[in-house]
Amino acid sequence: MYSSRTSTNIFIFICKKKQNVMGNQNNRGRTLTDYDIRLFSQQSQLPPHIIQQLYEAFIERAGKDGRMTVSEFKQSYTEINPNASPYNLDSEAERIFVMFDKDRNGVLTFDEFMMAYVLLQRGIDSPTNRWQYVINAMPGGVISRPGYVNAAEALQLLQHMNQFYQIPNFEPASQHNIVWSQLTPQLDPTGYVPQAEFLRIIAAQPSIQPHIW
Repeated sequence: MYSSRTSTNIFIFICKKKQNVMGNQNNRGRTLTDYDIRLFSQQSQLPPHIIQQLYEAFIERAGKDGRMTVSEFKQSYTEINPNASPYNLDSEAERIFVMFDKDRNGVLTFDEFMMAYVLLQRGIDSPTNRWQYVINAMPGGVISRPGYVNAAEALQLLQHMNQFYQIPNFEPASQHNIVWSQLTPQLDPTGYVPQAEFLRIIAAQPSIQPHIW
């Protein structure tokens, strides 16, 4: 939904872009195709004209190649995330960058940036939503039963989580053994537990909690 809060923050982002590049003609006039605008509008629920303006602001920051580096993302992070903590901006921005860099190539394309920007504007950066994003980003077919996980899927989730958050000295297999031993009494007859219960146990792990929650 295109809320007034999202509208205000996008307006600030675009206005800062215009102030920062006053007199620079090199990147002006860049446009998306009508197809791309319709697609991005559908994905983000933003009006088409806002998509174009957001794209122009993105290009001004990312450069002509349309690929935003982590340094460029950090420079814009307080504009992108109105709820950013002033105490750990650098590490928080880097974590969000990795989270939305879906293909792990070290840069954000506009579609990756757009989703990071819009979802952060809407307050998705909470522990539950971070995990839901990790789950949604899993390769198709990994989660066989929506809302539940089995032992093999739990291990893959931990491995995928570590790709996002790069937790120091984290061993997914060892952590999986600890977590799954605590969940074993709650398994249903088919070997599944609710994802919510899996996340509750994960949240209590001292090796994980400081880095995600």
